[in-house]
Amino acid sequence: MFNAILDGSQYKSLEVFDGESTVGNKLIEKYSSRLISIAEDFFEKNQQPGICILMERSADYIALILSAWHAGFYVVPLNTSWPVEKNLDIIKRIKPAVVLVDDGFDSALVQDVNFVTKEALLETPHDPKVCKRSLKPCDIAYIIFTSGSTGEPKGVVISASSFRSYMDWTKRHFNEYKNSKKLLLTSELTFDITMGDIAFALAFGTHIGVARYNTNIPSVLAMIMQHQIDVLYSVPTTHLALSAFAKKKRGADLSSLKLILSGGDRFPWQLVDDYKKLTNGAHFYNVYGPTEVTINCFSIRLDDKNYLSDSGAPVPIGYCFDSLDYLLLDENGDQAKEGELCITGPQIMMGYHNDSELTKKALTTDPRLSSVNRLVYRTGDLAYSEEGIVYLKGRIDGLVKIRGYRIHPDEISKALDACPGVVASAAVAYGAQSEAALAVFLQLEKDCDLLAPQVEAFLRSKVPEYMIPDRIVFIDEFPLNQSGKIDKKVLTTRLI
Repeated sequence: MFNAILDGSQYKSLEVFDGESTVGNKLIEKYSSRLISIAEDFFEKNQQPGICILMERSADYIALILSAWHAGFYVVPLNTSWPVEKNLDIIKRIKPAVVLVDDGFDSALVQDVNFVTKEALLETPHDPKVCKRSLKPCDIAYIIFTSGSTGEPKGVVISASSFRSYMDWTKRHFNEYKNSKKLLLTSELTFDITMGDIAFALAFGTHIGVARYNTNIPSVLAMIMQHQIDVLYSVPTTHLALSAFAKKKRGADLSSLKLILSGGDRFPWQLVDDYKKLTNGAHFYNVYGPTEVTINCFSIRLDDKNYLSDSGAPVPIGYCFDSLDYLLLDENGDQAKEGELCITGPQIMMGYHNDSELTKKALTTDPRLSSVNRLVYRTGDLAYSEEGIVYLKGRIDGLVKIRGYRIHPDEISKALDACPGVVASAAVAYGAQSEAALAVFLQLEKDCDLLAPQVEAFLRSKVPEYMIPDRIVFIDEFPLNQSGKIDKKVLTTRLI
């Protein structure tokens, strides 16, 4: 039976482990056969069934994603750390064939929903008369729910063909690392970095390690050392914490790492230098992409770009994938040297789940083609290009007017990335529009005695006077959102 994701991949040779258990292809296919038996009603109606996974981090969580695709299902990853109401709301909206849960889950919370543990799934009688469903390119691969501007989570629907396009790019772009043995999955399982790790594993047969305690940096380091992990793809906050811990921890050894990817947020050049020393020269890539464009759409290797860091340039997002195209649009929808970053190509989402109006707002037509409506996705990110390399300035909706000047707070944070002693920073606007002001939060290196006047002096050498913050706040640790990014909404509440 044709499968647009798994055919031609290395899924039969990969294993998933978490330090406590290991799952191989035999169990993955057994899960798959039991899922098929559960979804017989969907098959009879010629509908693609979906599953929601509401389980703790484990090897089985990832194995069940692969099993679902093997059976022709689509996947909706959920998070046990989310509020119960949020998970249940998504389940009601999806109406899945089954919700996979851990032992002890209160299945009485929702009526008419089929909650099943993995143990019960394996005990489900297999009906050999029910054949697995093909997974066609036009089918759904997964739906990831992200925060919406209205407060309601929005479901980004990604097709099997879009995921396969990303996987095929991975094969081409990272072919140099095709012999990688093990990667470590540290991102939240509801964040599409997880799908990026799965795509890498399917492309090359790399075994997937799942960090059960992904926010516990000593535990992450221990897994890297114990399992000799050679590929690590995570968010900057995890990389910054790991590199800082490894620098001070006696016996810390990151030399097994050969390929490092960072995505989802900005970071300073210092992180690249730190990993060079800690890993004996691992290759470091910055990758960028909204969930709506299937994981990533830009990439650049940074460990060999000393000329950029030496010139004082910010960390770039790099070059557009060879299978995609981009353009920059100004406020009037015309092409510009600086403008909103828009992406077109086979990785664009199918749309937002049950929200045609929001989908229409996110997608527009390519102004370069008048004879056909080629869709482009508006990322909402302000970008510019220099010598073929693309850089981000920040979110368009993050622009604020302070003292009569239009300011993007991220420009201040990027300037502070080069300040000695600064591990991470975040700039936010606060107060009513007529009295809006700027604040900067800083996390410093251990034993660094940097003071506010020194920070101001450094900024004055980098940005105009009107961008100097009204408040400088030192912080031991940044609050993070569900994607592992700095939670600026929480920071703003601390200023009130």
